[in-house]
Amino acid sequence: MDDWPLDAVFLDLDGTLCEYRRSRAELLATAFDELGVDRFFTPAEYRNKLFMQVVTDETRAERREMAFAALAEESGRDPAVGRRLAALYASMRDHSDVEPLPGALAALDSLGEAYDLALVANGGPETQDPKLDALGIRDVFDVIVYGGYDTAPKPEPGPFHEALYALDTAPRRAVHVGDTVHKDVRGADGAGIQAALLTDGSEPTSTPDYVLSSMADLENPPWEDD
Repeated sequence: MDDWPLDAVFLDLDGTLCEYRRSRAELLATAFDELGVDRFFTPAEYRNKLFMQVVTDETRAERREMAFAALAEESGRDPAVGRRLAALYASMRDHSDVEPLPGALAALDSLGEAYDLALVANGGPETQDPKLDALGIRDVFDVIVYGGYDTAPKPEPGPFHEALYALDTAPRRAVHVGDTVHKDVRGADGAGIQAALLTDGSEPTSTPDYVLSSMADLENPPWEDD
């Protein structure tokens, strides 16, 4: 995209490098059943509620609790029911029970030979470290930045700036790989970094610098063809 060679690749974690073996839908259905209440919202409604939140410095657990409570109130239930559901949901989630996305591990090996690597993901050590350990990729990264823990969360530019500083590189010499327009593409853009969007085959709602159909695409990165 420009004449400056890239020397750093930033990567998101959830939905980019790995995913839970137990889906959100499965876990949510089990939580409703365990609590003994009718299912008063869907996984899609929960996802939309999270997206609509004004992201500040709350943890993911706190944001989930607020979303569940709001969804309970909107369905005519006591918000306390939503908070109990959120606690049960969290207690059932095993953060080490993840699997890599197709091509992700090979892509990390390939990228690591040519670039400094930074993990730039929202979350905190209690949820994200077990995933890195389960996948055996913690030592792949030269720097790890958790948005919402080390800095403000993505899409704020703070996590990207922190990684740039740690790697002693300039925004024009880095590219960020992620699976969301809101957090990854817009966050990288706000920090002056190029963005590569991993899609599920649907048309992106934004225009990233690069579009990936699979993490396997990164074994021959598209920016090297520019």
